Amino acid sequence: MNMPAFNLHSLKLNPSDSVIPQVMATTAGKWHSAFDLFENDLAVFQMLDARFPLQERSHEDVKQYIVYFNHVMVFFADGTHCGLDQSKQFVAFNGSRENPSSILFQEDDLHVELLFNCTSKKGKQNLAGIEDVQIEFPIKREFVTPSGNEYKV
Repeated sequence: MNMPAFNLHSLKLNPSDSVIPQVMATTAGKWHSAFDLFENDLAVFQMLDARFPLQERSHEDVKQYIVYFNHVMVFFADGTHCGLDQSKQFVAFNGSRENPSSILFQEDDLHVELLFNCTSKKGKQNLAGIEDVQIEFPIKREFVTPSGNEYKV
């Protein structure tokens, strides 16, 4: 018999239940700020350059990111512009195309989100107004089925 352990839709939790913070911590545990993970801001931009290289220059030099049709285009302070070296790494955005509030990149199972807010403390420290760089760590686990085969989640 194949029955779920519980029906998620019928699960009713009281806001005072202590399980809610634990569930939220578990579900939010995949995303982490790169500024907290790396030793300094330069290392964050070096990670972006290594994983999501631009056709020219560095993410640290970018003044503005925009979405142009189905691509990310970056502009530099001197007026020059380019795109990602591998345009397929751009997968989504929030906000407007001319002024996105976030841009999502993907490399294999790794997602990286650039969050923009030029008025925040962190956003004022770089040309593009990057407030945070969130990294989603893929959680994969391997099991063995009863028949001895590999099962990956």
